[in-house]
Amino acid sequence: MENLRLILILLGIIILAAIVLFHKPQGESRRNHQRWLGARREPQLGPPPEPDEPEPPRTGRDRELPASTANLAAGLASARMLARDEDSELDEDDAEPSHRVHARAAPEKIISLYVQRKDDRPIKGTELLDAASRAGLDFGEMNIFHRLHEGASDPVFSVANLTAPGHFDPASWERFDTPGLTFFATLPGPVSALDAWDAMLATARRVGELLDADVLDDSRCLISRQRIAQMREDAREYDRRHGLGKSG
Repeated sequence: MENLRLILILLGIIILAAIVLFHKPQGESRRNHQRWLGARREPQLGPPPEPDEPEPPRTGRDRELPASTANLAAGLASARMLARDEDSELDEDDAEPSHRVHARAAPEKIISLYVQRKDDRPIKGTELLDAASRAGLDFGEMNIFHRLHEGASDPVFSVANLTAPGHFDPASWERFDTPGLTFFATLPGPVSALDAWDAMLATARRVGELLDADVLDDSRCLISRQRIAQMREDAREYDRRHGLGKSG
């Protein structure tokens, strides 16, 4: 009788063990199966397949010119055209000045540079005003800075706020700051494209030195010798196409 009891106990233990081993929850069995599939590799003929190449990171070159810069450039072009029209005598059969200004407002070409600090520290208004003055910039039309050319009404290039809409408030130099500056020249201008580029680069470097900031190219990348050479060649080509005198 005692032996029968022991046999029944052993049978119960065996049955319980079988239930535990062969009747696991469905979710756990699925996870185990998936892990097994992930670790198992099917035999393949030929070289192993190349892994998918990650999409290359977007660089500054993929970015478009900030809308504030384009708007300011168009605004400057419109203002200049309007001023010329008001100074000239119009025939009675001529179109209204506003219509002609609208048609010619967009500049043919814009070249640009940026100045920003390495550690993203903001540039204070008082710092900017001092650096701009020392770099030979004048504050004026559209509430931005300009490099003026003797005898010309149009600036060689302009300097705007990196933050839209791009202008500065002359009444709040001591209260505002900016993450950076946009240097831009609209072509055609009062000097050749190459002269405008060289003057803008030299001034951007001077302002960057005074503000302890980096000069970035039109792609928001740290400007390099190769990019400078490329931009100078682009400016030369523009001048050749427009019959302007070569320089530099």
